[in-house]
Amino acid sequence: MSRASHLAALVLIGVFPLTASAQPPPPSGGNTPPTPGNLTTVPNDFPSPTHPWYGLPSPNRSTYGDVVGYIQVPRQQVVVPVYVPAPGSFSGEYQQQVVELPGYVVTETTTGYFYPERWSLEQVTYGVYQWRVKPSVFTLK
Repeated sequence: MSRASHLAALVLIGVFPLTASAQPPPPSGGNTPPTPGNLTTVPNDFPSPTHPWYGLPSPNRSTYGDVVGYIQVPRQQVVVPVYVPAPGSFSGEYQQQVVELPGYVVTETTTGYFYPERWSLEQVTYGVYQWRVKPSVFTLK
């Protein structure tokens, strides 16, 4: 190596000091003792990735409570009036059409209900409907 590369390596070591050796080694076995670095103010700071509130930055996430059970909402058949245009310049008519809404599962917790993301039928105007995804929602009891 040249003298310039040795000098650059020394400068980098001086600019970026090694701090790993400055930290004490972790205790052997058992739980880690509480330190200011690992204490939390919210008891549910470490939820499971399968929980719907995982990763939310809200400090009120502990209001979801514990899971009590699940409520199955079956699929539903709905009769809606749909406009059917007539051929040519004739005016169309409204006919009844049966549409099936898919089912979903509501999670009941100790403090409320969590409704998952689900499909619904939205009426744009009379006789015109479109499918829409409803966002997931938590409602208090």
